[in-house]
Amino acid sequence: MTSACQEESAPTQKQLYFPLATYLQQEIVQLQKHPKRVHKTVILDGKSEVKVLSDLAWEKEWALFIESDLNKPAFDKSYDNLSDDGFRWYSLKIGEKLPVKKLKIQLDALDRPASIEIEMSQTNFLFDTQKKMHMNFSDGKVQTYSIEGTQRMRWGSPTHYQMVGILLPK
Repeated sequence: MTSACQEESAPTQKQLYFPLATYLQQEIVQLQKHPKRVHKTVILDGKSEVKVLSDLAWEKEWALFIESDLNKPAFDKSYDNLSDDGFRWYSLKIGEKLPVKKLKIQLDALDRPASIEIEMSQTNFLFDTQKKMHMNFSDGKVQTYSIEGTQRMRWGSPTHYQMVGILLPK
């Protein structure tokens, strides 16, 4: 009878890959509690804009990084795990057609990220997009992040862009 009164726990999905989205969501919670300014540089086709921002919507700012998490049920057999001590490295298997081609995470002595590198590309009838994304950490906390990419519409010239964010002390 006592077992009938106990709550059943929902089965948790086993994560085959580094939990990137979960880790970054935890970082976002900390940044919302303890805000930091960001020195942000955006370069679009050679024209740059530099700003220091105090109030960022971190979910939007890091959306591409969060979306690059490989822990989705449909992806569980799509990547080769080339990991070793001190780093996690996942590479898209030959024949798979997913946007994240490579995810490399260098870990510190406490198994926290020291750096993250992501390569993405997508091609369809209308456009071809390539992105390289990086994050650097200190003591498990994001210090810098960048996205560099090129997008080419089928009938146009390519657009090249780069964004670099540096977290500053408040």
